[in-house]
Amino acid sequence: MKENQELPDSRTEAVYAHSYTVEPAEGNAQQELPLPLLAKRILEVATLHAESWEVGYSTLIKDKQMWVLSRLSIEMTRYPLINEHYTLETWIEGYNKHFSSRNFAICGENGTPCGYARTIWVVIDLDTRTSVDIGQFEHIARNVSDRPCPIARQSRVRDVHDDQPHTHRANYIDIDLNRHVNSVKYIEHLLNLFPLDRYDRQRIHRFEISYASEARYGTPLQLLKEEEAPDNFALEVRDDQTIYCKGRIIFRDRQIQ
Repeated sequence: MKENQELPDSRTEAVYAHSYTVEPAEGNAQQELPLPLLAKRILEVATLHAESWEVGYSTLIKDKQMWVLSRLSIEMTRYPLINEHYTLETWIEGYNKHFSSRNFAICGENGTPCGYARTIWVVIDLDTRTSVDIGQFEHIARNVSDRPCPIARQSRVRDVHDDQPHTHRANYIDIDLNRHVNSVKYIEHLLNLFPLDRYDRQRIHRFEISYASEARYGTPLQLLKEEEAPDNFALEVRDDQTIYCKGRIIFRDRQIQ
């Protein structure tokens, strides 16, 4: 199935599916779907599903509102390879006044899940930067799914201690339409804290990120990592006064093919 093609009748279901192909130009050094691109696809499919219910960007922006990703957890047993077709399936697990929980299955070419993701979303008012009552969106209430998601919910990350944090000043390429640092850019910067040879030896089994504040153009960011257990790292992006996000990355050795 070609990229950007949804599955038949996906717009009428509580579970929405959309398929892609890992193009050669998209692959990472291990010839796999990179995790930042997977995160981008998760954002895209969530947007498409919301658009199909008329609660997506094109509708909410008329009232100066927008969906914002609050938390993301991805757990993978493998990553689709270059030229492999893969499908993201998504469904709403639940919601309350302030948050909506949306889950994903990432399926390989044969339909078998490669992994899963959990996300938490809020709707914010762009003028006041405060949350909007999600209960007003009737399509969400009618389409909550009881489909299970087999991965754990996000863990708690305490303050991270790193005597030699990497530094990065938020620049043009980091900034999105809201004029703050794009959520996927945080992921890219955190993954760059680890050398290439680690990714050759190991793959990212689990990645978590929780967004706390909005960094803007020119913000001097400190990127910290601390190994809390073997191959289990707590992550943090901050400046001297503000924590912008926290996360976790767990590596597992690559199996010999």
